[in-house]
Amino acid sequence: MNHAIAILSRQVVLPHKDPADRFIVATAIYYGLTLATVDTNIIASSAVQTLS
Repeated sequence: MNHAIAILSRQVVLPHKDPADRFIVATAIYYGLTLATVDTNIIASSAVQTLS
């Protein structure tokens, strides 16, 4: 985690306010990663590319 990821985590659009999910998604966005998850809230969001 760094300052940029912390700021980005507050800008991520998710259907809930779970800080852990926000940090995970923000980290994936920051590093340009595809996120492997079964979390339906993250998958339904267009915030990050996912593998489900």
